[in-house]
Amino acid sequence: MWFDETRILDVASLLSVVKSRSASGESGSPPLWFRGCTDRDYSLIPSIGRARFTLGHEQQLLNAFKQNAIQFLDHRPASEWEWTFLARHHELPTRLLDWTESPLIGLYFATHSSDLPSKNDDKDGALWLLLPHSLNSEANVVVSGTPVLPMFEDGDDYLDSCLPTRLAAETITNLNPIAGIGIRNSKRMQAQHSVFTVTHRTPIAVDCVGSGHHIGRCIIPKESKKMIRRELRALQITKMSVFPELDNASWLARKTVA
Repeated sequence: MWFDETRILDVASLLSVVKSRSASGESGSPPLWFRGCTDRDYSLIPSIGRARFTLGHEQQLLNAFKQNAIQFLDHRPASEWEWTFLARHHELPTRLLDWTESPLIGLYFATHSSDLPSKNDDKDGALWLLLPHSLNSEANVVVSGTPVLPMFEDGDDYLDSCLPTRLAAETITNLNPIAGIGIRNSKRMQAQHSVFTVTHRTPIAVDCVGSGHHIGRCIIPKESKKMIRRELRALQITKMSVFPELDNASWLARKTVA
């Protein structure tokens, strides 16, 4: 099935990728997740490993966030994972990496940079494809002997091994990344069909892209990005639908005026 460097020229090309998976007899089994990047050279490193932020900063960042965030909350997060997801939602670097169950949402992020949609229009984009059960199998994650994805909110032993406090107390153990689902407690998470991977100390391996293991990648040619954005708008995959927030209601209103 694996789509190594398959070129997505338009929404129809994406549909062909999804349909070809169904035609191969895999439609009813393990799910397929998507992650779009406007630059094909972006790696699958979570925000805590980018720029000046390292794993050594994690606990300090989270503690400082907790110290100042509580005054803005209607209720106090009940778990360490809930704090971590809240921090991730508000741009704090974490070891969580966002994925989506929707290929259209993945394509949106492959053609829209967060600050300016056309920012990387001079570069090919990428749509990463992940088999979460295969990723977990390589991490020896088995939930009740069945192919069930672990839940970040349920005190899962595998996921809890990646908690910031647990990781800070360990210096030797190095586990593979794990895929899991979390409670979609925000409109944004629901709109984006959000699912997540969490790294322990090393990111998702991409050296096996196209091998049929856990990861694959499609390429979005730079020449196709503008047309794909037009097609997504026609399908109502817009900034407002992907980020259903008050500021974007204003953005949508302004768009109605020619």
